[in-house]
Amino acid sequence: MREKLICENGVKLISRFDKLALAVSGGRDSMALLDWFVSSGEYRGEFFVVHINHNLRGENSDADCALVKKYCDDRGVKLKIYSEDVKGFCKKGGYGTEQGARLVRRAIFSGLVKSGEAQRVVTAHHLQDFAESVLMHVFRGSGIDGLCGISEDDGTMIRPLLSTDRKTIEEYVAEKKVPYRDDESNFDESYTRNYLRNSAFPVLKKAYPNIERSLAMLAKQAFYAKSYFSENSVSPVEKDGEATLDLSALDQPSALASSSIFRALELIGARVDCESVHIESVKSLKDKKTGTRVCLPHYFEVERGKGKLYFYRKEEKDGTVLPFVGSRFEIGGYEVTLGSAGKLFLDVSKIPEGAVIRTRREGDRFKRFKGGEKSLGDYLTDVGCPLHLRDNIPVVAVGSRVLVVCGMEISDEVKTDENTKETIYIDTKRL
Repeated sequence: MREKLICENGVKLISRFDKLALAVSGGRDSMALLDWFVSSGEYRGEFFVVHINHNLRGENSDADCALVKKYCDDRGVKLKIYSEDVKGFCKKGGYGTEQGARLVRRAIFSGLVKSGEAQRVVTAHHLQDFAESVLMHVFRGSGIDGLCGISEDDGTMIRPLLSTDRKTIEEYVAEKKVPYRDDESNFDESYTRNYLRNSAFPVLKKAYPNIERSLAMLAKQAFYAKSYFSENSVSPVEKDGEATLDLSALDQPSALASSSIFRALELIGARVDCESVHIESVKSLKDKKTGTRVCLPHYFEVERGKGKLYFYRKEEKDGTVLPFVGSRFEIGGYEVTLGSAGKLFLDVSKIPEGAVIRTRREGDRFKRFKGGEKSLGDYLTDVGCPLHLRDNIPVVAVGSRVLVVCGMEISDEVKTDENTKETIYIDTKRL
């Protein structure tokens, strides 16, 4: 039985890496995966366990954590525990519980890989999870990307159990007497996936006994098509949590345009809940004027710019106002640093007393460096600043007079000249 838990291809997938983190919740599937790593001897590299307490189920969440800790302590397995306020994260970001928990987990897993603590995070997604994922995307009206289901290796997570059915896992756990805990929320059918798993899927399986394998084959064919489209379509670019895509992507054949859009959404973490209707709405921006925006689930948006599409998550306007005193400021999602290096520089003596750093306001005026005065909004239009970025760009101002548009330009009022005694540099970057 031990050899049956992970198929030959799954073992080969694991063996490509020397240092792995195992995501273990305390449930049946992840505990079986952990037990295999501990007892099979088939993985020769280093591994440790990651447990995330979402703090959503009170004492039950704590009991899950205790189970994983005891198992690891008894067998000398290194364990990292994360305790996260998922409810607070969801409330602040406007996410549903499932979406928010997924984003929290993903951020932790990405951090482990980026820091080099692990080459990949191993999860216990199995064949039925894979089939459910494909079906959910079908029911939502997903495009070909959704039909691909869950990938074996997405650059952060690997899933060696994707060819293993639930019966095999249950038999393994019973034979090896692997301890585990059932998450009672898995039986709450107000969650779409739980309804599909507990009610709809058993009915489908009676009519189509091989439905999991059939959906896996469909996903495999979809993956081949997706790979072709990705290789032959316009690629998006990600920077500071935002993706940009050349507007020319919408001139491609429809399948290629969809591929480009889906990849842009993937870059900003917005693809999971986007359906075909959302993709078509993005395509409609081709014939819209600059500045037109499309709203997507969970506060994500796409804006048509000058020759580009911008994919981002909408941020609330930061109303913070800080005295322009000191050397470092955080405002509007930016870090502004004063020192001896930076893109912009100015004459310190020309900054009036009472100057503040804030985000833009109605009525702001800006006198360009060696140029004329105009409204700040018109200036931002002239330099091609996308609409979605304008509200939170930090500015140094006195009243409605803007002296510095951070990261862009200084006003002619504060430029250095032959009489300048002290020059200060301003560096601006996204947090």
